[in-house]
Amino acid sequence: MRKVTIYTGAYASGKSENALNEAINYINNKKNITLVDLDTVEPAYCLRPIEKKLKNYGINVVLQSDYFGLGEAGSYVTNEQINCLIKNKDDIIIDVGYGVTGLDTLDILNGIDEEKNIEIYLVINTSKFETRDKDSILEYIEFNSGENKKPWKKITGLISNTHLGNETTQDDIIRGYNIIKEVSIETSIPVVSISVDKKFKENFPSTLYDSIPIKFLDRHMPEALW
Repeated sequence: MRKVTIYTGAYASGKSENALNEAINYINNKKNITLVDLDTVEPAYCLRPIEKKLKNYGINVVLQSDYFGLGEAGSYVTNEQINCLIKNKDDIIIDVGYGVTGLDTLDILNGIDEEKNIEIYLVINTSKFETRDKDSILEYIEFNSGENKKPWKKITGLISNTHLGNETTQDDIIRGYNIIKEVSIETSIPVVSISVDKKFKENFPSTLYDSIPIKFLDRHMPEALW
């Protein structure tokens, strides 16, 4: 049974970075993967500008090829995006943009209701105002669930991804995780990983922190601004 993994989160949470790093992990492990860009809100900062680089890794990338629409203006989607689930047999990773509809964006995908193995990960950067503390994260979870409350449309895991770009410190990472841990306890949604820039490998010599897996990321998204 194939797996559909969906990354969602607030603006600049790091969802795209986590999604594409996971896609590259598939390729490094000799597995086929389709990476779908469903950021219909902010095409100025998404996967489109680095499409060629991702395809050179061997990733099957599904996206629209231009930059129509800025900010909350949104943009169109293509037939390839709408039919990505029924036209691709591999495991699929979907990068969902932030915005007023949250996970309701997924409703445009043909076949989504028939998928049996869906994981939806909320990527959280506690340095962002929208997800700065426990209460704001709880509000964002409700907001992000959208209006169409289908049974599969629920967050199955939290990814702690607190960062301040190049100014990030180890204390920032741990502070963010501790906030997200509080959310996990209250909601019973597990923290599935802590994502950190690979430059922090010496700061976290173990692959676990507080029994949570640490994922070291290569930063590709700074290249994606056009």
